Amino acid sequence: MDLLFDKLRAFRARLRFYLFRARFDRDMEDEMRFHLDLKAAEHEHAGLPPDDARDAAVRRFGNRTALQEQRRTAAGSLTLETAGQDLRYVVRTLTHSPGFAGMVILTLGLGIGANGAMFGIIDRLLLRGPAHVVDADRAVRFYATQREENGRESTESIVGYVAFAGLRDNARAFERVAAYASTEETVGRGLDAERIKVGRASWELFPLLGVRPMLGRFFGPDEDKPPRGADVVVLEEGYWERAFGADRGVVGRPMSIGGVEYTIIGVAPRGFTGAEFERRDAWVPISVTRWGPGADWPTTWDAQWLQVVGRLEPGVDRADAGADATAAHALAYDGPPNNGMRAATFSVAPLHYNRNGKESTEAAVARWLLAVAAIVLLIACANVTNLFLARAMRRRREIAVRLALGISRRRLVRLLLLESTVLGVAGGAAGVAAAAIGGRYVRTVLLPNVEWTSSPVDARVLVITAVTALVTGIFTGLLPALHATRSDVAGVLRAAVRGGSQRTRLRSVLTVIQASLSVVLLVGAGLFVRSLLEVRNLRLGVQPDRVLIVSLSWPRRAEASADEAQRERARRTAVFDRSLERLREVPGVERAAIAVGTPFQSGFSANVRVVGGDSVPKLEGGGPFISAVSGDYFATVGTRVLDGRAITTADREGDERVAVVNETMARTLWPAGNAIGQCLVLADSLPCARVVGVVEDARRFRLRESAAMQLYIPLGQERALGFGGSQLLVRPFGNASALVPTIRRELIAVDGSVQYVVTRTMQEVVDPQVRPWRLGATMFSAFGVLALIVAAVGLYSVIAYLVSQRTRELGVRIALGAQAATIVRLIVGHGLATTSAGLAIGIGLAVVAGRWVEPLLFDTSPRDPVVFAGVIVTLLVVAGLASLVPAWRATRVDPIEALRTE
Repeated sequence: MDLLFDKLRAFRARLRFYLFRARFDRDMEDEMRFHLDLKAAEHEHAGLPPDDARDAAVRRFGNRTALQEQRRTAAGSLTLETAGQDLRYVVRTLTHSPGFAGMVILTLGLGIGANGAMFGIIDRLLLRGPAHVVDADRAVRFYATQREENGRESTESIVGYVAFAGLRDNARAFERVAAYASTEETVGRGLDAERIKVGRASWELFPLLGVRPMLGRFFGPDEDKPPRGADVVVLEEGYWERAFGADRGVVGRPMSIGGVEYTIIGVAPRGFTGAEFERRDAWVPISVTRWGPGADWPTTWDAQWLQVVGRLEPGVDRADAGADATAAHALAYDGPPNNGMRAATFSVAPLHYNRNGKESTEAAVARWLLAVAAIVLLIACANVTNLFLARAMRRRREIAVRLALGISRRRLVRLLLLESTVLGVAGGAAGVAAAAIGGRYVRTVLLPNVEWTSSPVDARVLVITAVTALVTGIFTGLLPALHATRSDVAGVLRAAVRGGSQRTRLRSVLTVIQASLSVVLLVGAGLFVRSLLEVRNLRLGVQPDRVLIVSLSWPRRAEASADEAQRERARRTAVFDRSLERLREVPGVERAAIAVGTPFQSGFSANVRVVGGDSVPKLEGGGPFISAVSGDYFATVGTRVLDGRAITTADREGDERVAVVNETMARTLWPAGNAIGQCLVLADSLPCARVVGVVEDARRFRLRESAAMQLYIPLGQERALGFGGSQLLVRPFGNASALVPTIRRELIAVDGSVQYVVTRTMQEVVDPQVRPWRLGATMFSAFGVLALIVAAVGLYSVIAYLVSQRTRELGVRIALGAQAATIVRLIVGHGLATTSAGLAIGIGLAVVAGRWVEPLLFDTSPRDPVVFAGVIVTLLVVAGLASLVPAWRATRVDPIEALRTE
């Protein structure tokens, strides 16, 4: 043996100047350590005590190696040279364990990627606000709270122009105040026409938000003066490129929008959406008088159609700004004493809040999903820490030899931490790819109404991902590194020679943590899935997935006399009638109807009273609401007739006035009798309307709303009540979307004056309200499944390691006659016990968290027993399966091989 090592030293000296010296040195040192262990074992076998055997081996073979280690480490000090050596060593070590490295990178990549994707969404919705808004935290939306006659308060972000003007001129807590509204308009004509989204803004909006034009200019105060502003338009950059090929000479050219000629004066930067997140293709002044709720819109307090935003003065908080806005409104109000705006109070909130002054459900769900992504990362960290612990246990002999040869614990911890950090950085790189894919899916599929102007992985997401990867790498490696370097060197070396083992409870604790956090995510997923099912199974009173809403668009006309306007209305009514007949002949159309007042789109309130009585009582849901419908309406939209009859084609304008009421109205007005035959007064100048039928309640505007009274009158009879706005409703036999091109083509052929046919399914109108629960169900489920897989892998690794550690014990049991079923029950029982501990902790956490998530659920209890039972069964089944493979391997242990080391 001595001659062998003399030859090895000579060979090393000859190659030192021809090969990579540092790498060869390390390889030779590893080889010498191996022979040192072997020599120590020989001395011990010869009868020397273990400590004396180790000392003899070190004196013979390890002196030079130990001195080199001591000089190189300088008591663990870090230099550029040693850092490079450490990095090369770590990379070389990891390349020898590709399976381990791949598992760690994949696990961390999924956890870090989930956090990166969700941070990108939260950053846009809650932190940065809409694109191109400067200091978004100082930009706020105004909300007016009015008290109704029944004492109920309602908060809305919609006010009239005169209220906006009062806030703009009198509020002192704001640098600027601006107003805007949104609509869809038609560009082009016929089959070649398209609908674009137009923002109508006061000139103050652009300087308030801090945006600068990409080309040309924005409109100014001289072009936005009521009652008649200038016909100018600013295009959004994306639309400018699509419609005009990015022609920079477009400024000054005319453009027809909705039949009105505008002059293009500028181009807004890409993705500019004003104070909201939805796309806007063009911007025009509010004061273009051909649009608005009546000719008196600049002076009336009854017309409410504008959103108002402001920029806070530096140092002003939102509570003080709301009080200042209330005082400014009170100073400016000069309307009638019975108007709801007279005593309105104002408040302000961030731009992402809903029209009712509360945070949007989507934003709240997104915030929860960021917390969920963080939990996924914690589970991934626990799993990776478990893997590092297992690796450290497998390398305990190598670590003990290094410590015996003189390497400092500080240097060894640094090596192990560097290894975890390298894997963390690699996991961060994988996380960037996962964030790009996952972020794109969430944006396009689950949040399609938000205008995304940048990649899911922008500079801010990259910084967050890099920091997360670095911290995660250090965090996951620190505990295993400290645990590995605190081991008893002599004991480990003696156990290694005899083939013994060392157990640790730490890995089981980490597995319990993984299981408990997985329970929280799975419960959240179950609650959101249950909410989504409740939404889908909710009886709306209509069948939105079976109904197409069709609107006819005409070019805007110049001001006309009353007689001309009357003739135009009659002509358009005739076009609707002919269109209805044409639709009923289209192949694939089951039914069609006309309605004035469509579910989830438009509604009209009515002053109704029962003959011989006062006005009907006010319910919490508002109303009563009224719609005018043609025959076949209820069959077209899927509303059930509960009593009496529906409105038919025989009910026309000029015939007997009849009405159909909903369940709530019938039950409220005639609780003890039959509603059929009763008479309702809709206007003092008109005969009463006889109730001929009762139908089920149908949602008017929202999935969540209080019951309200609703009545339906025959189409045409609404004209005497002063409301209108017809839409066609189509019920196809099959796929509604497939009929859209045919319907557009047929209806444009009915009348050449029709500029555009707007066609959408009622489901598209409802979907934005369903989207928060779909977002929560999809993302919670994805994260829950991911957490379950990671936890199962962690449990499997723990049980597999436990089996390897208990090989001798299992061999003894089998030698003494233990049956395979007994061994399986022992191993699987340990896995189920570990999982049960995690279940108990996780259920407690889920119950506590339930009170915070409850407002986001739909008709679902946060302590739903079905969800909790399903999670418990699922986790126990997965734990059993994860334990079964190691248990089966345990039954294959050869007793002779297991006992040979003794």
